[in-house]
Amino acid sequence: MRRALFNKIPVHHLLTAPRSSSVPNPKIINNSPFRSFGSRLRFFSTENENASADKSISPPESSSTSEPPAKVLDVKDVSNKELKMQIEKYFKDKDEEALPDVLESIFRRKVTQKHEDTDDELLDEFRVQPIDGVDDKEFESDFEELHETDDEIDNLYSAKDIVTKRMTKDEFFYMDDKKWEGMIKEATDSGHFKDTKECEQILQDMFMWENLLPDHLKKLVKEKYNEIADMVETGELEPEQGYEIYQEFEHNMLMQHTKEIEEAGPPKFDETSVVEKKVIDDPPGEGPVLRWKTRVVFVPGGDSWHPKNRKAKLAVTVKELGLSKNQFRRLRDLVGKRYNPGKDELTITSERFEHREENRKDCLRTLFGLIEEAAKADKLVDDARTCYVKTRLQANRKFMEKLESKIMKNQRSSSLLA
Repeated sequence: MRRALFNKIPVHHLLTAPRSSSVPNPKIINNSPFRSFGSRLRFFSTENENASADKSISPPESSSTSEPPAKVLDVKDVSNKELKMQIEKYFKDKDEEALPDVLESIFRRKVTQKHEDTDDELLDEFRVQPIDGVDDKEFESDFEELHETDDEIDNLYSAKDIVTKRMTKDEFFYMDDKKWEGMIKEATDSGHFKDTKECEQILQDMFMWENLLPDHLKKLVKEKYNEIADMVETGELEPEQGYEIYQEFEHNMLMQHTKEIEEAGPPKFDETSVVEKKVIDDPPGEGPVLRWKTRVVFVPGGDSWHPKNRKAKLAVTVKELGLSKNQFRRLRDLVGKRYNPGKDELTITSERFEHREENRKDCLRTLFGLIEEAAKADKLVDDARTCYVKTRLQANRKFMEKLESKIMKNQRSSSLLA
C-alpha cells in the first residue's frame, strides 16, 4: 500500500526539503496540488503518536486549486394536482396548446427528483383509460386480421417460439432479389400485376423532363444545344458557362410550355362518355357480397368457443350470384324457405361445430354446393327438351319412313364408293 501511494507522487516532490521546520515529523508539504493530499497522508504502520501529531496540523484556509462551489438550480416544483390538470386539459379538452406546458412540468419534476414514484403511478392511471374514437367493429376486424385464433396451442408459455417458427416457414420471410423477381414475374404472368416496363418508362421520362415537351419545343431545345456545343468546341464559351446558358434556356422552354397549357385550358371530353357515379355501400371487388351475422360474448379463454357464439349466419343476394333463369328456379326449389323472395336474399345458418370459424366455413361449403347443384339445371333442361322432341318425332310415322329411306340411300352410296 505504501508503494502504491508513493507511486502517485512525482519524484521531485519527494526529493525537495520542506520549507517550514515547525513541523515535528517530516511530512510531504508543498504548494503543489498535492498539498492537501500530503496533509491527509498517513502510513498504515504509524503509531498513535503520529496520528495525534497529524491532528495538530490544521488544513490550509485557501488553495489555488480548490474547485468552485456547485451551482444550485432554482427550479420551481410542480405538484401532482397541477400536472394532472394540465394532462387532462390536453386529453379531455383536446387543447394542443397545453402540450408545451405538460412537457415543461415533466422536465421540472425530473430536475427536482422528488416525484419518481408518483410519476409512474400517474402514467399507469392514464394508460388504463380507453382511447376515444375507436369503433368496436373496426377493432374486432383488425384483431382478427392481425391475430389468428383458430389454431390450438398446447403450451401457452412457448407461444412466441411457435409464432416465430410459423413466420420462418414462410418462403418469403427471408426476402432477397431473386425471390422478389420471381414473385413479380409470377404475379405478372398470372395477370394479378401489370408489367412494370410502362411504369419504368414514365419514371425515366420524369427524370428527363425535356422528352415530355411538345415537338416544336423539343426542336428548339435541340437546336440550342447544338449551338452551345459548337461554341464550346471552338472555345468561345467555357463548359460551365455553356451549361448555365443551356439550363436557363430549358427553364424558359418549360415555362413557355406551362403557359401554353394554361391558355389551352383543361382537356374537353365527350359528355356522353361520362358515366354517372352512383354512391354504393358495397366494398370494392367482383362477385357477390357475403353478409355475416354472429353474436359476440367476451369471456375468458376466447369468445369463439362460447356456446352462444358458435352460430354463424350467412346472407347473400341471389341476383348477385349471376345465375340463369333455369338455375335460379332450381336453386329456389333446393333451398325452400331459406330464400326470401321479398328481399331476394338467401340465408344459410350453421352451428354444428363448436367453433364459430368452422361454422362459417360450413356456411361457405353449403353455398358453393348449392351453386354447383343449381348449375346443372341448364343441362337437365336441354336433355328434357331433346327427349321430348325425339318422342314426338318417333310418334310421327311419315317422318320415320322418310328417315329410314334416307338412311338406306346413304348406306348404298357409301357401299358403291367403297
